[in-house]
Amino acid sequence: MNCPFCNGEMEEGFLQGMRRVAWVKKKHKITLLPKEGEILLENNVFSDFLIPASICKYCKKVVVDYSEKEIQEG
Repeated sequence: MNCPFCNGEMEEGFLQGMRRVAWVKKKHKITLLPKEGEILLENNVFSDFLIPASICKYCKKVVVDYSEKEIQEG
């Protein structure tokens, strides 16, 4: 996949971590429910998460594919 920002070659991989991942409009405390217009991508209290993502090491961007995730929108 080519980077949509610089057109460089992207490397396939995953975002991996624990607990919660959310896309938010501005920084705030993450609550149980996303606010209007926000998306809760992962909500694992007791286990880790793995989300497909591509990284561009040239322009330092990460593209996340959450099309297979059951998301919660605010």
